[in-house]
Amino acid sequence: MNSEHAIPSEGDDTLHEVIWPRRSLAGIGLRAIGFWKGLVGFISDAVAVIWQSCRPITWRRSIRTEFMRQCYQVGTQALPFILVSGIFVGFGLVAQAFHWLKVLGSTALFGGIITAILVREIAPVLVGLIVVGRSGSTLLVELGTMKTEGKVHMLDAQGIDPFLYLVVPRVLAFSICMFSLTTAFVAVALLAGFFSGMLVGITQPHFLDFLNRAIGSMGFQTYILFTLKTIIIGFVVALLSCKMALSITGVSAGVLDLMPRGFAKSALATLIVSVALTILFW
Repeated sequence: MNSEHAIPSEGDDTLHEVIWPRRSLAGIGLRAIGFWKGLVGFISDAVAVIWQSCRPITWRRSIRTEFMRQCYQVGTQALPFILVSGIFVGFGLVAQAFHWLKVLGSTALFGGIITAILVREIAPVLVGLIVVGRSGSTLLVELGTMKTEGKVHMLDAQGIDPFLYLVVPRVLAFSICMFSLTTAFVAVALLAGFFSGMLVGITQPHFLDFLNRAIGSMGFQTYILFTLKTIIIGFVVALLSCKMALSITGVSAGVLDLMPRGFAKSALATLIVSVALTILFW
């Protein structure tokens, strides 16, 4: 047979040049399909959580008890960390902003700058990362351990819907507590900034004037953005952690392997939500 019409062997460069682009495109296609399947599944679960939370029949005594327990763990127990963080941010940001604006003779811009930097951007993201690192990791370990030990299947066998009992109260608790903790963070940061500035002689001892400059410049759009950011970040972080924990298979050692990926994905989701809402309400 003529060598020109010979079938290329498996190691032939020509065959390699044909197969390599196909494999690359197939890999890209599989990743794209997996991404969209995950996104659609996440949106479906989010809609299911909202729908079930609006049904009065969902809130049986066991669900209410679990919801209150999660609010205590996520909100009340995390409050000291939030207050301490707010104090340090107030010392470092609020007082310094007022100081440099006073040096430049632009103290009238203080309220707008604090609104743009602290309320709109820093507070939701920083509190979100604290919640991810503290409560999100706890949620991953708790649900992941329940899944590996078969307790989720035991709930299902007893006629208890794991989605209603495990996911819905946690997602709603994270959303509400995220809003409450961020509000406390902003209040403490402003107070710490005022008192630290007064001690070093940067601000005048007129708290109402200081508060009016800081909060008086916040328009209706800022309140809406602040509320949406905090609630959506808490919602997304909790739902993402629940999905990752309940999808685990294998022994309990897999839970510890899940924590770094869970933290990274939750932190990335926090930043994406913050940036997306900032662009939307620009």
